[in-house]
Amino acid sequence: MIHRRYRAYAPLVLAGLLAMPLIVAQPVRAEETEEKGLWERETLTGEWGGLRPTLAGHGIKAAGTYTGETLGNVSGGLRRRAIAESLLQIDVDADLEKAVGWKGGLFHVTGYHIEGRQLSANFLGGNLMTVRDIEAAPSTRLYSLWLQQSILDDMVSVRAGQIPMQEEFFVSTYAAYLVNGAFGWPVGFSANMPSGGSGYPVANLGTRLKVQATEQLAVLTGVFTGNVAPGTNVGNDAQKRNRSGVDMRVDQPPVWFGEVDYGINQEKDAAGLPTMLKLGGWYYNGRATDQRYDVAGVSLGSAAAGTAKTYRGNWAVYGIIDRMLWKREGTVDNGIGFFLRATILPEDRNQLPYAFDTGLTFKGPFEGRDDDVAAIGFAFGRMSPALAARDSDARRFATATAPDHDFEAALELSYRYQVTPWWTIVPDAQYIFHPGGNATLPDRPATPIPDAAVLGLRTVFKL
Repeated sequence: MIHRRYRAYAPLVLAGLLAMPLIVAQPVRAEETEEKGLWERETLTGEWGGLRPTLAGHGIKAAGTYTGETLGNVSGGLRRRAIAESLLQIDVDADLEKAVGWKGGLFHVTGYHIEGRQLSANFLGGNLMTVRDIEAAPSTRLYSLWLQQSILDDMVSVRAGQIPMQEEFFVSTYAAYLVNGAFGWPVGFSANMPSGGSGYPVANLGTRLKVQATEQLAVLTGVFTGNVAPGTNVGNDAQKRNRSGVDMRVDQPPVWFGEVDYGINQEKDAAGLPTMLKLGGWYYNGRATDQRYDVAGVSLGSAAAGTAKTYRGNWAVYGIIDRMLWKREGTVDNGIGFFLRATILPEDRNQLPYAFDTGLTFKGPFEGRDDDVAAIGFAFGRMSPALAARDSDARRFATATAPDHDFEAALELSYRYQVTPWWTIVPDAQYIFHPGGNATLPDRPATPIPDAAVLGLRTVFKL
């Protein structure tokens, strides 16, 4: 664990890590290249006077993305409010074979600067499915930092360092077009894993092995630190307990991941429609808390309850289907796509044991708008029957008046409008059912938080 007094230096450490490949490449002279015009170039900042392609030629790729948005709940939630938030993401990749002659080596680092208030946490009632995939506590933080070694013509790769599970496992191409957080790191994981697991904006130390057994079949395994931000200081917010992203814990029980991916018609010139099937799961080797009973079998809804019962271990299984339903003739990926993702966990030790999300996307919906994407998605999470029984016990014992936890769901409509290759605008509308799984108003503990309607507008710049 990095001592608290050194966390003040985290932004400087982050800046140094991000700049390291650039410093190594300083002797390289920029090539003379003719840049495209502002509206035709791939990135807002262009080729940096030829430096960017020169660095790429030596294995160094630096990229940045700025995401800014305004959104608000027009009805429901705790109270109506409009907020603004933003995310600046900086990525540096180094092909170590080109840079220093390390065959099969790859270095990667990602840093974030996050600004703004959190609509879900502050004004919607703490819904488990955050209305934005960039919603997080304001901070400047390290996200990922890893080295990878590939062998056997890239058939096998081993990655080690601070690795976001979110980018390795449970990934859907089509779900990524939606902006609600549930369509990224799934609510079945974020609501049940210690500190929310390794999803944005935090990541765990670990190692990931990938074997591309055939062109169609890949097997992934990984072991990670099970709790990215243990403890109870700063409330129960893992982001605030590890605000800089450099608190790299190695003293926590591990979580083991495994996934099998099978792709059909993945080649660009394949005659059939592409399909990706994924089946996986994880096992956490630490303790998990019972949702209803204490160690003596007394309901946690009773005033006589003691310490909650715990179990050794926790687990989940999941599956994903990504399927193109229709492809526009003469294109690579324009058409209608479908996705379905589902997770199952034990009821007795998880507050949300059943969850799924599904949706449709349409890339290139109009003539001449090949890079636009229209999307609709629905996410659903069922709260644990054991947790609902505890609520019922609490009313029976007169220790609380809240109704049973039942479910939370989110419906989203969005449209990605590609203004230029480097500028995207995304208007969206969402409806959140039963925020917090039927959580109640702070000043009226017997009244559920009203369902919330949210409107937003996002703009994204590729820097």
